[in-house]
Order: sequence, then structure tokens, then C-alpha cells
Amino acid sequence: MLFSRTFIPTAREAPKGLSDPAVARMARAGYAAADVETGELSLLPLGSMLWEGIAGTFFDLAREAGIQMVDFNEIASDSLSVAARYVKSYRQLPLSFASGNPRRIDACGFAAGAGEAALQRDGFLDTVRKICREAGLSPRDGRTIEEERSYVALAVDKGSWHSKEGFVCRSCDWCGDDAAPVYPTVRPSGEEAHLEEVETPGADTIAELCRQLGITPDRTLKTLFYAAEQGTDKEILAVLTRGDHQVNDRKLSHALGGVVVRFADPLEIREAVGDLAGYLGPVGLPAGIRILADRHIEGSSRLVAGANRPGFHLLNACWGRDYKASDTADLVSLQEGFPCPLCGSPIAASYLRSVAVAVTDPGPSPLTFQDEGGALSKAHRWEGTFCVTPLALTLAGGERIPPRFAPLDVNVLVTSMRNDDAVGLGNILAERLEEKGFRVLLDDRDERAGVKFSDAELIGLPVTIVVGREASEGVVEAWKPDGNREELPADAVVELVSHWSR
Repeated sequence: MLFSRTFIPTAREAPKGLSDPAVARMARAGYAAADVETGELSLLPLGSMLWEGIAGTFFDLAREAGIQMVDFNEIASDSLSVAARYVKSYRQLPLSFASGNPRRIDACGFAAGAGEAALQRDGFLDTVRKICREAGLSPRDGRTIEEERSYVALAVDKGSWHSKEGFVCRSCDWCGDDAAPVYPTVRPSGEEAHLEEVETPGADTIAELCRQLGITPDRTLKTLFYAAEQGTDKEILAVLTRGDHQVNDRKLSHALGGVVVRFADPLEIREAVGDLAGYLGPVGLPAGIRILADRHIEGSSRLVAGANRPGFHLLNACWGRDYKASDTADLVSLQEGFPCPLCGSPIAASYLRSVAVAVTDPGPSPLTFQDEGGALSKAHRWEGTFCVTPLALTLAGGERIPPRFAPLDVNVLVTSMRNDDAVGLGNILAERLEEKGFRVLLDDRDERAGVKFSDAELIGLPVTIVVGREASEGVVEAWKPDGNREELPADAVVELVSHWSR
């Protein structure tokens, strides 16, 4: 491939306003055109080859995992339609498909049982993890509040495109967002003591309450009122958490069966319990108020709670003795320093790019088949999505793109098109490398050597062969995949490139 005939619009500076250094580099290196306002990437020739290389690697590894490539318009409906037409017996299961384009690949499968479907789903995610590891990246395993949904993510810097706020564990590969499960449950300890009412004038915030009583927020009990709405039905309920925790609306909605939840407005609270903002507590609430408690509250003792009258709080509020909840659930958002759900180490705030997500249906699919006993059974289904762009952007953030994913293998850089010896040797080396199956970019542009060197570093191909002043003596300079540079005989280039590409 001749550089002079390929559209590779390199630039000294990235478009203004780009916060992601990986996107900035891709824009400067001519891989893609970035729209700062919309966050969209238009892939140029090099970018298209990079994306296609990643997708091709996935297809190769997915086949090894038993996932078969198809061309479906809509994989969820088309896979069901095809399976329903041909699958009649348990002997034809499990069955897994993948279909897509260089930006996004969707997968779907059917299995005789839920466990087998989960294994197929995990095999899909393992394929994505393997790609990440081959690229020299550290994939992290996440799980949403719905236990059947899992994902693979990469930790990135703040401002990275296609990222969101989350948390990572420094001791294991776990990651999650603020609605990830909080385990293990840690409850306040202490012996029971007599319930005592104390005056707390103006203590309508946790911070002021702690200042007046000389306690820490984990010794306080918050009572928050929410409105849960489903259609035209609305319920006002009280939600209990520790003072140092925050209720997560997604978890609360999940615990209530998926209803829409929001903070109750002052009028709704006043109608339910009176004008007691800042001094609400679970002790003595009206009998009709439903109480939902976070699991950290269950079994606790000696907490400070609102007394349900302005200017007063209760000391030593005890679960089961002074108040109780209709139900308990994991309701709070993850916070920095919480124990990792897997290993218990403290978690840290981070930004995450989700590379793949997969889910198993909680119930059987409409696909039926004859089981081993001859009875008609329903298959279990899983679905997954591999998003190539987040992975490609992370790869672009390094100095060089790993050989397996690079759009081209070797950049043969002729420093001056006025040097006949260099031009001739460059053409010979490019031809020999291509004969050995390497994808070659021959920089034949009539540009200054400094411009070509700068572009070669930006593009970041695994190997660059510089053909310059010593071409007449059969000597070139090699930029190797490990970042080192050395002079070597031109006759050794093909053999050494083969060795470096293993």
C-alpha cells in the first residue's frame, strides 16, 4: 500500500475540545474523523482496517468457542425464527450465533437448560476477555443489579469517550457502577440501650446532627420518603439507610418490581406524616406507611433516628425493638472504599468503558424441543453484544497498536524520494515483505524526513523500517515492536520482521 495513494490525513494538532487522548491521537494519525459535539467517529481507511481486524479476531476466537457466524438483520428475532424452524431435539442444542459489523457484533444462543445457557453466555464474554488480554489490556468483570446480566469493561481516564463513572477493585478484576451489588453487608454493632429522646435544634441535616451529638454519620439512620408509581397507582413509602449511605434509585426500583420511583414532594410527605423534614424517623410512623430498609440497617442497634417532631432525635434506636421494616434489600449506591463484592478489598472510583455485555433470560424462551425423555421442553436463551469501538479506542491510547490488531504490519519509510538508492531499496524491501504475507505501508511521499518520522510514530504500526542515507551500503534502521531502535542489514529485514511478528 502506497502512502501517497492512501487517504491518511495526519495532523500536527487534534481538533479543539477533544478530552480523550486516544481519540485525539486517532484523529491526528488519520485513523478517524472525530466530531467533538456529537462524539461520533467516522472511520477512515486505517481506522476501518483496525476495526475490521478486531472484529475478525473476535470471529476467529468465537468459532473456537462454538459460536457460529451468520448474517442476520436482527439477531434476536432472526435466530429465534431460524432455530424454531430447524431445532427439534435436544441433540441440536446448544446453538449459538453471531452477526454484525466492524463496529458492533451481536450474539445469541439457545440451550436445553438455564445452566448451559449461562455457560454459553460466559463463553461469549470469555472470548472478549481473551481479545483484551491478547491486546495487552486488563479486562474487568462487572455485573449489574440484575444477577443474570454480566459485562466486560476496561478502566480508563476521566474524559474518555464511551465511558462512564464506576468503581474498580485493585486486588482483583471486579468492576461495577454505582448500582452494582453491595456485599458483604456490614451492620453497626453495639449493645442495646434505652431509647432516649434528645433535643437537636436546627439539626435538619446529617452533618449538623453529627456535629451536635459528636457522632459519625454511620451511627445515624436516615428516613427518606419516596413515591412509587405504576400507571395511575401511587404509593408513598419510607426508605431507611445509614446516614453515610445513599439510596440508589435503580436498586430501589428493582426491589419494588421495576416501578418508577422518585423523591416524594413536600406536599406528599406532609399528607403522609406531617411537616417534619429533617426530623423523620421510623419509630412511631403511621401504620399505613410501608417501610423498606437497606440491608445495612437490618439487625442494627444504637442508631440515632428522627423523632418525628421538629427539633428532636432519638438515641439508641434498635431494629426489631423500636421499629421494623416491611422488607429489606440492597438499596444503596456503591461508594469509594466499600468492600469489593468478590474479594473484600476496598474499591476505588474509576471510569469504565464497557466492551461487551451478555444476559440470560430469567425464564424459558418460546423455542421448544424434545428432551431426552421425549417430552416437549422450552429452551433457555442468552444474548450478548461486543462493542468494538471502546476496545479500539483503548488500543489507540498506547504508543503502538499490538501486531495482531494493527491495520498494517510494517511501515517502510523512505526518508527522501530524491535518494535513488533509498527509493530502490525501499521498493525491494516492501515487495519482499509483501511476498511473505506482510501488509506493508510504503511511505513514498515527497515530504521531509521529519514529517515522515512524526507520522510513523503517530500511526504506530508494529514495525517501521527506515531506509535512508545508508541505503547504498545495504543498512536500514528498524523501529521494533518493543519500542527499541537498531540498525541492521537490509538482507535481514524479512527474517527479523517475521521473528518480531510472532
